[in-house]
Amino acid sequence: MTDTSPHPPGLVTDAEAEILADPDTDLDEHSELRARLRTRLTETIHDFSMLYPTLPADDLAAVFASDDAEALAPVRTGTQDGLALLMLGMLLGDDMIEMRLRDAIQNAGLSYGEDIDATLELRRGPLPTLEQFATQLDDEGLTEQTLPLFEYFLHQPETDSEEFEHIASKLHIDVTPDEKAEIDTAMTAFERPPQTVVTAVSVTDASDDDLDPDT
Repeated sequence: MTDTSPHPPGLVTDAEAEILADPDTDLDEHSELRARLRTRLTETIHDFSMLYPTLPADDLAAVFASDDAEALAPVRTGTQDGLALLMLGMLLGDDMIEMRLRDAIQNAGLSYGEDIDATLELRRGPLPTLEQFATQLDDEGLTEQTLPLFEYFLHQPETDSEEFEHIASKLHIDVTPDEKAEIDTAMTAFERPPQTVVTAVSVTDASDDDLDPDT
C-alpha cells in the first residue's frame, strides 16, 4: 500500500527543520512553508480525536513507556513542548483552559483505569520586569515558578545583559559567552525560549518515613 498522505511522517521534514532552526532565517519570507505547517498542525490535531479513542494501549506504552531511557528522554521533552504548544494555542484562542486540562486529565485517568480528581487553579498576569524578577529571586530563589522565568529572560533580546549577569551571579550561575551573545544579539523571531524539562523521574511506593534523604 502506498502512502498518499499530503504530509510526511511527523509534522516537519528534515529540510524544513533546517530552515526553522537556522537563526538567520526570516520566516516572513517563507509563507508557503508556514502555510504547510499550519495545515499539518490542524490535520494532526484532528488526528488526535481519532487516535485517542482507538490506538491500543500497548502502542501508546511503546512510545511513552520505553525501556530505552535514551530514547524516552526526547519523547518526554517533546511531550512537554507539545503540551506547551497546545496551551499557547488555547491562550491565543481564548479557550477554557482549566476545563480542557481538567477534563483531559480525568478522561486519561479513566482510560488508564484510574479515577483522578483534578483541581486546577491558574494564576495569570503580566510578566514581571527584570527588576521585579530579581526581587522575586531574592525572596524565593530558583523554584519551579522562577526557573522558567530565568530561562525566559536569558533568551529575550530586551534583557539587560549586565543586570541579568548580576542576577545570575547572586545565584552562583555562570552565564556562558554563547548565552550572553544570545541576550545581546537576540534569537530568531519565531523561536521561543526553551522549557525547563525534567525527564528522569522515578516513583517509589515507600512511605516518606522510609526515604533516606542522603540517597
